[in-house]
Amino acid sequence: MKKILLSLLAALVIAIAGFALWNNYVYTPLGLRGYAKSDYQAAWETAAKGFCASSDLTYERSEAVTFRPFETFDGAYVWGVARAKTTDNRERLVWICLEWFSDYKVWRRSDVFVMADDNDEIFFTTTFPRQSVRAFLALSDIMRENVRRVREYLDWPGK
Repeated sequence: MKKILLSLLAALVIAIAGFALWNNYVYTPLGLRGYAKSDYQAAWETAAKGFCASSDLTYERSEAVTFRPFETFDGAYVWGVARAKTTDNRERLVWICLEWFSDYKVWRRSDVFVMADDNDEIFFTTTFPRQSVRAFLALSDIMRENVRRVREYLDWPGK
């Protein structure tokens, strides 16, 4: 029994480490290689369109995209909001923030998520679910986002 528990624990650690490495080194620069620091608008739109496509959203346009270089070294941020539509024609706003890594000369995703998503309501219910239920909901939300990222990676042309 002890060997089975240790095996399950080892498999869990390997899975978590694999997701962490994949999310940090494979997904974040997906489709953004080849864009120069000055191509921030094109890199931002590429990230927005990829996210929207993998989230069953139709990208419409960008709004308030802001570029800010770092003052102390050659890094930069670009962030903004994309307007998108769901399959049933409801409007959604998507927050996209990219960071320029000067060491690797690549834009990478820092934050990409749907603002005020329908799933957010489960954490703010009037019944106040128990902590174990909230933990399960948070874990399922994390796994749903990982599945979306894998879907975006698999659908990306020319990986």
